[in-house]
Amino acid sequence: PLGSLYTLLEHDTATEFVDEFAEIPIDASEVVWIATANESSSIPSPILNRMNVYSIDAPDYEGSLRIARCIYEELRTEHAWGRTFPVVLGADSLDRLARLKPREMRRVLLAAFGNAKLAGRDEIRPDDITEERTAKKTRIGF
Repeated sequence: PLGSLYTLLEHDTATEFVDEFAEIPIDASEVVWIATANESSSIPSPILNRMNVYSIDAPDYEGSLRIARCIYEELRTEHAWGRTFPVVLGADSLDRLARLKPREMRRVLLAAFGNAKLAGRDEIRPDDITEERTAKKTRIGF
């Protein structure tokens, strides 16, 4: 599947690229390719040699706090149910979120909103923030 990338990433050969499926020649020499990867070690060297590689460090603690605040605010405002929650997430809850990777924050925070609602609250507490993949179960009286 990487074969066509060798052609597309070289300016000279990209001018006469022929798609194997459509069998239509195109000039892809002016295309700016952007690719992302969590780990570059599995990408063949000839592909990496044709790209500019930038490494982006994970956010520090303060950066993670800012990301957590932004995700909380976004989720709170884009859903009608979120508007019943406080505008600002508590410091202890933010601290727990900041320890997670940014990619995990959204999933965990959505679950935390659900956990708080299941507990009958309109406020997220630190114990609502869990990395478990299932929401907390509450008894329904049977």
